[in-house]
Amino acid sequence: MTASREVGFRPDPVLVGRAAEVESLDAAVATVRAGRSVVVEVCGEAGLGKTRILRELARRAADAGLRVHPGRATQYEQGVPFGLFAEMVEAADGGPSGAARPSVPAAVRQMLTRTPAPGAALLLDDVHWADSASVELTEHLIGSPPPVPVLLAVAFRTACPPARLVNAIARLGPAATLIDLPPLDAASLDVLLVGVPRRRRELVLRASLGNPLYIQALSRLTDDELDSLARLARRHDPVDADRLAGSRRSVLAGLAAEITAQEPSVQRVAHIAAVVGDHTTIDLVRHVAGLPMPTVTAAVDQLGRLGLLDADGGRLRYRHPLMRAAAYALTGAAWRFEAHTRTADYLRGRRASRQLVAHHTERSARHGDEVAVATLVDAGVAFTHEAPAQAARWLGAALRIMPDAGPDDRRRAEVTMWYARALGRSGELARSRAVLQRLRRADGPVRRRAEAFSVAVARQLGDFAEAAATLGTQLRRGGLDRVEEAKLHVELAAVDAFREEPASAVHHARRALELLDEHRSALVAAALTLRALATLYLGCARSAREQLAAAVVAVDATGDADLRPYVEIVSPLALVEIQLGNYADADRHLARARRIVDGLGPSSASPYLLVMESLVHARAGRLTRAVRAAEQARAAAERVGSTEMAAMAAAVRLRPVLWTAGPAAALVDPAPPHLDGDPRSAGTEVIGGQPRSRAWWRINRVELALARAVTGDWGGGADLLAEPATPPSRHPPVLVARDLVATVVAAGQGDHATAARVGRRAERRAAAADLPYEIGLARFARAFAAYRVEDPDRATMLAERAAASFVTAGTPMEEALSRHLAGVAYLVAGRPGPGAAALDRADTGYRACGAVWASSVLAGHRAAGCPRSGHRAGGAAGTGRPAGNDALTAREREIAGLATTGLTNKEIAARLHLSPRTIESHLNRVFAKLHVHSRTAMARRLTEAAAEHGPPA
Repeated sequence: MTASREVGFRPDPVLVGRAAEVESLDAAVATVRAGRSVVVEVCGEAGLGKTRILRELARRAADAGLRVHPGRATQYEQGVPFGLFAEMVEAADGGPSGAARPSVPAAVRQMLTRTPAPGAALLLDDVHWADSASVELTEHLIGSPPPVPVLLAVAFRTACPPARLVNAIARLGPAATLIDLPPLDAASLDVLLVGVPRRRRELVLRASLGNPLYIQALSRLTDDELDSLARLARRHDPVDADRLAGSRRSVLAGLAAEITAQEPSVQRVAHIAAVVGDHTTIDLVRHVAGLPMPTVTAAVDQLGRLGLLDADGGRLRYRHPLMRAAAYALTGAAWRFEAHTRTADYLRGRRASRQLVAHHTERSARHGDEVAVATLVDAGVAFTHEAPAQAARWLGAALRIMPDAGPDDRRRAEVTMWYARALGRSGELARSRAVLQRLRRADGPVRRRAEAFSVAVARQLGDFAEAAATLGTQLRRGGLDRVEEAKLHVELAAVDAFREEPASAVHHARRALELLDEHRSALVAAALTLRALATLYLGCARSAREQLAAAVVAVDATGDADLRPYVEIVSPLALVEIQLGNYADADRHLARARRIVDGLGPSSASPYLLVMESLVHARAGRLTRAVRAAEQARAAAERVGSTEMAAMAAAVRLRPVLWTAGPAAALVDPAPPHLDGDPRSAGTEVIGGQPRSRAWWRINRVELALARAVTGDWGGGADLLAEPATPPSRHPPVLVARDLVATVVAAGQGDHATAARVGRRAERRAAAADLPYEIGLARFARAFAAYRVEDPDRATMLAERAAASFVTAGTPMEEALSRHLAGVAYLVAGRPGPGAAALDRADTGYRACGAVWASSVLAGHRAAGCPRSGHRAGGAAGTGRPAGNDALTAREREIAGLATTGLTNKEIAARLHLSPRTIESHLNRVFAKLHVHSRTAMARRLTEAAAEHGPPA
């Protein structure tokens, strides 16, 4: 902490006991000066010095030429959207007048992007109290930093870590700097309490737990009081909660006593500063307190001398949240209500930001207060898109205090519509649907808007039949102009594509194009895109390719401003481009969509776009980025409450996780981030969360079946390929992928005739569609079948041809898999030279793609000498599952799979919302079951189990 000649709550001149932490700060600053962004995580219990560390980082960053932007979340303002960034973007808010302004996410990104060299430092304190909008923006900045070097530091309490931010930082691996503040030791205390007798220093150390803030507070107690706390310390474990609570209570009591010992005017100012928060100014205190200015300034000076309050840039802030909490607890509910009322009046009169005025208005609103209603509605409407959870709360409060004018109350209907939108955008889809159902039964202009938003809610929930029925009702009702009717046809085309009704989707896309002219470029682009997708679903790949070309021209000709309301259409466009092999175009369009979405804040388009990003990364061999995008898609889907998009994200995550971490990790859901961080939802089988869209249901089943096949669970793979009683798909990419897995499963089960027949059918389908990637899959399937039937010469020929197809398609991971299969087949055929060369090329490909698990399997095959294809090692025979892995639980397989990727216990714990100690316990049980004593041996044992099946499926 700090060394000072006078013990107490004083400004902190010198850090004590933090040499290692300061060295880490300097390294982070140097990284940014070298032109690279870095994230610093600072965690510790209350009072351990997180804020002081950030102040030191701010000083060092400024000395190095970085532009420093501090931000702090506060305990009693967690409902203020973007409170963490409020001071940085105050000028961005146009105030109640409704003047145009950029969104807060856009304003923050612009602020950082325009920073001159060497870069910026964004220092965010107490993020455990940050509002959901601030957390989402911070998470986005961690995962997608601006193009200039940025040092982004976040500080939070260890006991309540923000799970989404911890996960985002964990995904950075060694690129992040982690600072876990320990308590101060006796040597540090000797420096901090210079001149204090040794016996008393020992009492202070034991009573304070080495907590710097507690040291300063408890050093004022008598020896008897310290001895009482020290005796409690001797009776408990050093981290016991009772001991910590006892010290905390003593600190709070001491702070409260210090405040109540002051003059009444000083107490009143302390209370007002606690209730109003970090935006307190001397003028505001004077207005709320009703005291003369000289009295207020004298009180502020006295609180500063006590070390409780800082005057920073005209604002009054408590030096530590515990100090504010002590003062806040001294106020009564009725007194706070009146203080919020006077604060709201003051801020409203000075055109302060909407969110601050609304925050105080919500806490002081009375039924029938029209000024409060107008304030809350204005803020709710303004933040419905950027911070929908907070907007929904404000709009709900406005509806509760709004006078009821009867069933024909147009104003109430309008506010209710905004309330439904905010609920839907915040992920409260079920509540939004209930509100919309009431609005749809009413007459008036709001009904049509309620129907339109009901379609969006139904799609997010996967209720495509309901969405289609609502759109059909609107079309039949009539009274639409050409553009309105075209929009409905575009919506129906999208819904029918999800429902796998391609003929109907083509019809609606064509009808939309008939109704539109060239001035509606975004809608024309949407209709062309959906027509191309539906045509591909019909099995007409060549026609789809021609229609895709027209869609690309239309999208590229549409400006960002026109595309923004329809940015979600980039997702099906990218899907068609990926499935037709146009990866560069898909990358380009997704990057453009991401730039647009970055300026919008939370968007229902984000999960679908991230799903497509994961797909294109996987095809291009960027497996780590594919996993990260899939996990981000899952998190984004969770935020908007879309179970359908979450299931789609889980589907695209399967294959890249399979090759990077193995089937144990792929087949167990890593648990999507929840806002409450509930660990009970972790570790569920991914088979439980399946998309309701028929098109994506098929994709999900094929991916699951592939993962089952890789484990040797041929029966489980076959069960997953069973077709439902619905019209069969005509979609070439899905059909060929299904045939690939069906061939592998049949070959694994010993049904070689079926394997040969299905493999040949896959190649015919792929050749007819003229899709190089699918041709490669079909040839790989046939090569695997030949290998299993002990025809290594044919297997090598087909595997080499598969590799050539994947080279043409530009898919390096699948090329490496084909080289791997060819290499094993060469060795079985007694041709070690070509076999070793093929395995070398496969391993090079795996490493370039980041396929850690696949590379380990290849190493296992080399070490095992590649047993003959028709034989299985004992123990797994008859079970269809790898030996040595059977005894592991689903959670143990998941943790073992993640451990083999190189993640530390802490990183695994952050990903799974568990403690590092729990991870260690699971790994110890895995070691015991596998009869190993290290992670390396565990990875080798799991690899040997996989190697018993020959080359990876």
